[in-house]
Amino acid sequence: MKRLIILMTVVFCWTAGLARQDEKAKGILEKVTSTTRGYSTISASFNYVLENKAEGIHEENKGKILMKGDQFHLDLSQLGMEIFNNGKTVWTYMKDAGEVTVADADDEMNEMMDPSKLFTIYEEGFDYQFIEEKTMNGVSVYIIDLIPDNEEIEYSKIRIQIDKNRMLIRQAEMIGREGNNYIVLVEDLKTNVPATAADFEFDPKKHQNVEVIDLR
Repeated sequence: MKRLIILMTVVFCWTAGLARQDEKAKGILEKVTSTTRGYSTISASFNYVLENKAEGIHEENKGKILMKGDQFHLDLSQLGMEIFNNGKTVWTYMKDAGEVTVADADDEMNEMMDPSKLFTIYEEGFDYQFIEEKTMNGVSVYIIDLIPDNEEIEYSKIRIQIDKNRMLIRQAEMIGREGNNYIVLVEDLKTNVPATAADFEFDPKKHQNVEVIDLR
């Protein structure tokens, strides 16, 4: 759970003396916002990596996400976790524990755990620095750095890659101050896929004998 919170918690700040580059980054990110909001739904599979080179740690987990506005369904089957959010209520299902936690969607902790923020993490509370444009694995990308102003945040920066042709974020790398780096790489992204209200709600009929922990 801590890793999921780390993955989705992003707070950023001002980088002085880079006005020209920041303006370029701002223009790119505004296009990303417009593109992202133009789709009725976004479906993606992704790879989530934890690295600490000094400690010789490299862990990978795969996941899937379906998003529609402020609703999402996050499937982290390798971690035995699913999160459903219908915009009002969040269900966090832990398969191995046989329990589901129910909470309000606007709870501060749940907002931090909202994976849809990966695609719009730059919108609030940060400034940005354009780094370069390059080709990564055959894909033309813009690379932009986001820097936190609070030294208590465990990241020194977050580096995002934006697919130049699709104008969508394809990777976010969170550089830890103590050596732990977290990378989220979008591997397969589809837009305007069919979705119903049921896709974003936990169905107790499909999960028998599950303990319900209601925090509302």
